[in-house]
Amino acid sequence: MPHSSRHLAAIMFTDIVGYTALMDKDEDAAFEMLERNRAIHGEVIRKYKGKFLKEMGDGILASFPTVTDAIYSAGYIQRACENEEHLDLRIGIHQGEIVNQGDDVFGSGVNIASRIQSIAPVGGIWVSDSVQRNIQNKKGIEVEFVKEESLKHVKQPVRIYNVNVNCDELENDKKDLRKSHTSQALNRNQNSIAVLPFVNMSSDAEQDFFCEGISEEIINTIVQLPGLKVAGRTSCFSFKGKNEDLRQIGDKLGVGNILEGSVRKFGKRVRITAQLIEASTGFHLWSKKYDRDLVDIFQIQDEIGHEIANQLQVTLLGNTVAPKIREQTQDVEAFQLYCKGRSLYYKRGMALYEALRCFESALAIDPTYALASSGLADTYVMLSFHGYLSPSVCWKKAIPASQNAIKYGPDLAESSCTMALIALLHDRDPERAEIEFKKALSINPLNGQARVWYALFLLTYVQERFEEGIEQSRISIENDPLSSYAYSCCGLVLAAANEVDEAIEMAQHAVELEPNAMLPRYTLSYCFLCAGEYQKALDECQLALSSSNRHAWNLNLMMAIYMELGVAEEAQKIYRELEAMYKEHNAPPANLAIAAAAVGENDYALELSRIAMDIDDPYLPCKGIKDRSSKALREVEGIEKIFPTLRLSK
Repeated sequence: MPHSSRHLAAIMFTDIVGYTALMDKDEDAAFEMLERNRAIHGEVIRKYKGKFLKEMGDGILASFPTVTDAIYSAGYIQRACENEEHLDLRIGIHQGEIVNQGDDVFGSGVNIASRIQSIAPVGGIWVSDSVQRNIQNKKGIEVEFVKEESLKHVKQPVRIYNVNVNCDELENDKKDLRKSHTSQALNRNQNSIAVLPFVNMSSDAEQDFFCEGISEEIINTIVQLPGLKVAGRTSCFSFKGKNEDLRQIGDKLGVGNILEGSVRKFGKRVRITAQLIEASTGFHLWSKKYDRDLVDIFQIQDEIGHEIANQLQVTLLGNTVAPKIREQTQDVEAFQLYCKGRSLYYKRGMALYEALRCFESALAIDPTYALASSGLADTYVMLSFHGYLSPSVCWKKAIPASQNAIKYGPDLAESSCTMALIALLHDRDPERAEIEFKKALSINPLNGQARVWYALFLLTYVQERFEEGIEQSRISIENDPLSSYAYSCCGLVLAAANEVDEAIEMAQHAVELEPNAMLPRYTLSYCFLCAGEYQKALDECQLALSSSNRHAWNLNLMMAIYMELGVAEEAQKIYRELEAMYKEHNAPPANLAIAAAAVGENDYALELSRIAMDIDDPYLPCKGIKDRSSKALREVEGIEKIFPTLRLSK
């Protein structure tokens, strides 16, 4: 039997009006029309990254990665047909699941697109409600409700909309875009930069955190400069300790300039050197040495930002723009503690506990330090989300810290991102969370945490706005091309959208970037599970377990794999392990609820789910209930009363 795969797609079905009559009247003319129709479709479908699935008589079936691509393609196809005598089309578009088996394609999504096409007017583009929801406010697209129709072999009536595509508006926009891209290509060396971690020239290894912090703050400062492309922190910091050729670094990060430097502390003095280098030639565009008192460290960061703006001639309306000064403590020791805390926070796992101590110590020195407050809140949220600490303990600390961050740092991306996490995970207010995520990204488009959480948890898991989630995930990779975290989360977004093949590719790339980390292995295992490749999923999950000290997420994933393989006794062993973890370590109930359902303990699973909601366990309502490994929990009778907004898709 041929291998089959399922994935979500925008499905377009087109049909030539009057073709049968023309075939009866003039067979040669009919075949000629068919050839012209194929040529038009082939060119436009390729242009919009679609796939020509098959031809059925005079009908053509195609799929697209996004609804917008399908709509634009349909618009241009109809536009091309205006210049072809007697070539009149009806077009129907639906977003749904399709099944590829061998060279053929099936699924209710194909049927719905075909049925919509059959009732569309000549020259019209009619779409389903699933398409209409994703094309609101898209440039050049006008949508109008037509009617609700009962379609053959479709259980529920389908709301149908007429779509008009203004190709002239799109063409003007593309001309402007082409000019912009040409300008960017010409100025790439001038307007793109990577800030490498500054080298610690002191004998104290602890000063590495201080050096990283200086580099990160420079990134956060210069990202404000309009027209300047800045590589993300994770990608830049991946070159730490490596003596790699600057030309190769420039190629890998897609930048034309590199800022590198060093820091030496001696007593209460500091010496910072910085060099701005053209990556392709190694030519030094600018260099400077700063010998200052430690208290001047923040002024030095701002000066470097100004110098970069001047040297790269980054302008807005013809005037060189100076970056704004970020809200910052004036205490160097507090700054050092914050830098160390953030570095540990990025590592996750048990490092989160040490990160807490760093943020708390920084706030003991400076209670108005907004960045330290956001770091403290974020860390407590992660400790709860990952199942290390009770949610009730974490929220008591995280919420006041987030309020402190906004109070003293209202214009910091970190503060808004923290508020978004609280709104999403504690308040269960996705609308407020979206406002805060967007604010954070408007302040700092490179804020990887805001971008990834917005894409994965809010857009994908909570609201199931898959196309937007995929788009935001791709932006996170574009910003930070060497970040395994960005690739892992993009893989999870794609898996949720049933784009399983691409999800696996993303996860494999994440593993290549960071083979010993938990999240890439977890993601790859999860994607293999979604694809039905259970042995591969098991192999990857075992690696994830060994690298994570048997993290509960991996245990749940392993249970799901064993159940698919029919090895119930192994799943039972893992269930007992999770049960002991819950009872002995006061672990949050979410993971045990998922496990209990997997082994048929349905009443206990419901009880644990109620407890999870009562104590605001962030994992279960945000991700756990939507996860592929929690399929059994979604099928427990009565679960919809606990999660009334849950879409019970199997």
